[in-house]
Amino acid sequence: MMHRDRLSRFILAGSSLLLLTLSLADATAGDAPARKSPSGMTVQQAYEAHAGHRHTDFDPTAAGFSPREAAYLVSLFDLIDLAIVEKTQAWTWFQSGGRAGAPVATYKDRIDDLIGAIDRLPAPDRLQPIRTLLVEAIREQTLFFEAWEQSERGGAIPVADGRGRHLQSSSQKLHQAYGQLRVLFPEAGKRNFDAFYDHLCVLDLQ
Repeated sequence: MMHRDRLSRFILAGSSLLLLTLSLADATAGDAPARKSPSGMTVQQAYEAHAGHRHTDFDPTAAGFSPREAAYLVSLFDLIDLAIVEKTQAWTWFQSGGRAGAPVATYKDRIDDLIGAIDRLPAPDRLQPIRTLLVEAIREQTLFFEAWEQSERGGAIPVADGRGRHLQSSSQKLHQAYGQLRVLFPEAGKRNFDAFYDHLCVLDLQ
């Protein structure tokens, strides 16, 4: 299960805008890539596992965001980073034949905790559809890994089978979320456009 000290920040945020503001302050400290999941893998290591993909921090001080929207996105991307770690661990488990990473049962427990934390964050009205897309995409990734566990491990993943359907649907939702963020915040600037892309691209399984 996810470490309770890490979850408490997000659980309590659901009842207090002040805690969202504190999350905003945390984000400006520049320590996001050093965070660890219960597995011990850092966010930086997870990004590096994806061909050294960059990790652009979200800038909550940029134009176009209300204070509440900015604080919410700080917390949301923090949780997305942890979901990336868990996805990377599950993928590694399959690719290594169970010699590294984390098995599906462990992945599912941690992802359930993360989804619960996302659900408890009070999403501003304009960002509620984004939250829905992200939660659905992550849930479909869980279905993908469960289907993979039930099938022969390794090799190509045919689009026609259950794994392929979950893979495509999850990816489509992440693309939709990225597009909606660009439309909602056209003045966010290149850094934040890169942050939107980096988080959702690395979360994507395709």
